[in-house]
Amino acid sequence: MRFASPEWIYFALAAPPALGGLAWWYIGNNLKLMEGFVSPQLAARLLPEGLETRKKVKAAALVSVVVLLALAMARPQYGIKPREVKRAGIDIMILLDTSNSMAATDIKPSRMERAKYELTRLVSALEGNRIGIMAFAGESFVECPLTMDSGTVRMFLDTLDTGIIPTPGTAIGKAVEDAVANLKNSGPAKTKAVILVTDGEDLEGEAKQAAKAAKSAGVKIYGAGIGSAAGAPVPEVDDLGNVTGYKKDDNGAPLLTRLDTTVLSALSSATGGVFVASQGESMDISKLIESLKKQEKADIGSFEFTEYEERYTPLVALAILLLVGEYALAARWRKEA
Repeated sequence: MRFASPEWIYFALAAPPALGGLAWWYIGNNLKLMEGFVSPQLAARLLPEGLETRKKVKAAALVSVVVLLALAMARPQYGIKPREVKRAGIDIMILLDTSNSMAATDIKPSRMERAKYELTRLVSALEGNRIGIMAFAGESFVECPLTMDSGTVRMFLDTLDTGIIPTPGTAIGKAVEDAVANLKNSGPAKTKAVILVTDGEDLEGEAKQAAKAAKSAGVKIYGAGIGSAAGAPVPEVDDLGNVTGYKKDDNGAPLLTRLDTTVLSALSSATGGVFVASQGESMDISKLIESLKKQEKADIGSFEFTEYEERYTPLVALAILLLVGEYALAARWRKEA
């Protein structure tokens, strides 16, 4: 036995002494007032026999009704049954650039932090689909396998930062191929998509090959470019994520990183996806969300949960019976009077 709304139990416990005491005081006070107006002999002739008892019985019935209804509001539940719920959705692999250039601050507070903020919005908006996370720099790794648990995805997303991949560089093409390989045999989803979030600087030059692999596997690539055309110095980050300086070229001048939309837009266009880029301090991530919501869905999994049987009906029925009985008894007493 459990109660879905246990706060009503306190009301049910408080009702008898509070309402009962008030009713008893009212009945006693009412009878005293009547005795003050008429003599005991006349009261015996005018008032029905057992009037005080009748009033107390009526009050007890009404207090009992209140208690029963309060217990019904507490929603007692007893007995359980398993229930299976199927989910229809799509498979989405988030591919996030964690190279040092993502620590640049041309997008406040940094490219990485802004990317994580926008992706958190996306994950929440696409709850119910299977979503995974891969991080990449010179190599790529699965940080969170595909799951329908959006809370888990957000937790892993929050732990990502620049420098977590030991191999330096920005191998976009290889990362896309790895993401496509993960999605290729992921399950029965009719729509499979890679959300590629990066500043777009493909240092390995394998994007064209990745586009062919994605198109062949039926995977759509949604590009999200983050950064500015003006660029910003590339930070050097220690193991704790602290900026210790800035990279410089052979002449000692600061090495700048700029948003390059060429690769991202080409990947998105070639695979039927959508591309967005940061504009100043904002990014229209909603454009990706709306497009993904419109994609064809399929059964991607199911889960079971325990459903408790509601048992408030007998309490309500008993309260109604008491009300009907009290009304019938009062009508009978009126006839006898």
